[in-house]
Amino acid sequence: MKPYNKYLWFLVVLLSFFWAGELNAEGFTVQPIPVSYPNDELIGPSMFYLEEEDDSNPYQVLERFLDGQFTSFGEAKLFNKGYTESIWWFAFMLENNLNENNKVIFSPVGAAIKEGILYTFDPDGELLNEQYSGFLYSEKRRDMNSRINSYQIILPPLAQRLFLLKVDSRGLNTYIPFYLDGVNEYWEYEVTRTSIYGTVTGVLLMATGLGLFFWLYFKESMYLAFAGYLISSLILILEEDGFLFLWVYGDYFGQLSAVIIPLFSVLMSVFLLQFIHYFFGIKPYGFSIAEKSVPLFYAIYLYAFLVFLTLFFSTSYSFNRYVNGFALFLSFINMMLILFLTFSQFKKKGKITYFIFAALALLIFGFSNYVLNLQGFTDWHPLKPNGLIFGSIVNVIVLTIGISHRYYQIRRDKDRLTAKMLEQERKTAQSIIEAQEKERQRIAKDLHDDLGGLLAMIKLKIDSILLDQKENDNNKTSLEETQKLMQMACHDLRFIAHELMPLEAAEKRLKTMVSEVLDLVKVQNKIKIAYDIGDIPYLNIDTKINLFRIIKELLNNIIKHSEASEADIQVFFDNFDDSITLMVSDNGKGIPDEFIKNPNGGMGLSNLHKRVDYLKGQLHFDVNKNGTTVIVTIPFEKIDKTYE
Repeated sequence: MKPYNKYLWFLVVLLSFFWAGELNAEGFTVQPIPVSYPNDELIGPSMFYLEEEDDSNPYQVLERFLDGQFTSFGEAKLFNKGYTESIWWFAFMLENNLNENNKVIFSPVGAAIKEGILYTFDPDGELLNEQYSGFLYSEKRRDMNSRINSYQIILPPLAQRLFLLKVDSRGLNTYIPFYLDGVNEYWEYEVTRTSIYGTVTGVLLMATGLGLFFWLYFKESMYLAFAGYLISSLILILEEDGFLFLWVYGDYFGQLSAVIIPLFSVLMSVFLLQFIHYFFGIKPYGFSIAEKSVPLFYAIYLYAFLVFLTLFFSTSYSFNRYVNGFALFLSFINMMLILFLTFSQFKKKGKITYFIFAALALLIFGFSNYVLNLQGFTDWHPLKPNGLIFGSIVNVIVLTIGISHRYYQIRRDKDRLTAKMLEQERKTAQSIIEAQEKERQRIAKDLHDDLGGLLAMIKLKIDSILLDQKENDNNKTSLEETQKLMQMACHDLRFIAHELMPLEAAEKRLKTMVSEVLDLVKVQNKIKIAYDIGDIPYLNIDTKINLFRIIKELLNNIIKHSEASEADIQVFFDNFDDSITLMVSDNGKGIPDEFIKNPNGGMGLSNLHKRVDYLKGQLHFDVNKNGTTVIVTIPFEKIDKTYE
């Protein structure tokens, strides 16, 4: 290509000064990244732009720039045209007044730049260099392997250079802040920025883990929606600043950058919308399909899937533009709906609503401002570094505190309810046991006083007849047999009456009560039973009777089911923790596991559990090849008398 006339080049430089005023380093300074140059000898740029529908080569674009077809937008801070279907060209010039090389880093920071190519021309119009960036280029092809689109520029001594930047973001947004930094300042800032975002990532991942823990623990969809909201927020934050591209997918599937922001904007807003519905117990809006009500959430998820599909229609710029643009609009609508729903719960839910509203207000303001920025409706962003990051962090912290507080309240209420239910069960068990004891006393009294007396009289009559029938051997033999049967009946009656209610239980010691029942058991069974009841503090009648019933129940199980030949009973008092321990062991075949795991399967073990629970004790079974050991531990309640 024929070099352009040097005088024409000089005219363009003068015109750029005229359009933008005096150029200096400060003229290119933009917030939030403070821009500084290695020295004051570098003349900073005024920016010009050109919109094209079709791709052109850089020489054609240079000619248009020299012909004045570019439009100036003054100091290079921010370029924002929202979603478009165009290729954008930017032009600026730099001049180095030093007698040595001068290095700077130029960064057009746009998350939606597919292809960014920086062309460098000398004053003669010769193309000196091409540098590549954008999400279509992997690490090796990018000019600088950093989180943002950056180009390292080296200006020779006393040299002038014209730069043309081609930005292809067709079908995507054109929110592009421009930065120009010295090399040291650039990397110092990147280190600081990376540490900040690493901390933010850690905080959000911890909050997400907390949400998933609550979901697994409570089995409530609300916590899953909260975790989805946190993950979506984290992905948006990292993608907006380029860290997701750098850390995760940039070298493998860079095209994801085209859909991540609109896709996760929708997902973040719908997850938060679901969370609010679940939190306040609001019935979600929906529509009917085949006479079934379908929540509106599913339609929003379906649209999010449509946004994802645009990834496979990358050249359908118009389709991508409207689908992605509407995704941000839909996210904005969701946020407004969240605000409305929260506001509507002020009277119904009280103080908790104010807490949630405070958590949401800053997020909704920041996110809405972020969406409006991407749509090109406004360039105003009062929250630094942007509304999305600031609002999300504050919201996550407040909501996490709120959910943790809710978890504490639920746990506290659950513990109170459990304690109340246990107390109610104890009262019920007490009523049942007291009723049983009263009925036992009545039956025992009736047996002893009525039937016992009657049998005694019959026995006396038989004894009298035996004395009168000494001469008749046959009659005597029959009467003696009848006498033996009567003695057995009287013995059985005393045994049954004793089982129902030990006589004078209130005055007898536990050791005496146990020895009496063992004497009766030994007569009828061949099991060798040993016992050792130590010095036990005086027990109230309620504890004594129930402990006695527990021993009887365990003895009955040994006699009926264990097939044991030996058994041992030990009762002792533990001074260290003020408790009474009962140990009953045998050398029988053991209790089947299914009865231990399901004590309600048999009345014996069920009653045993009820009595132990009633005494606020603990029950433990040890079953092995040598037999069974049952350990019962109950707390001791001190009363006036010392020892039994």
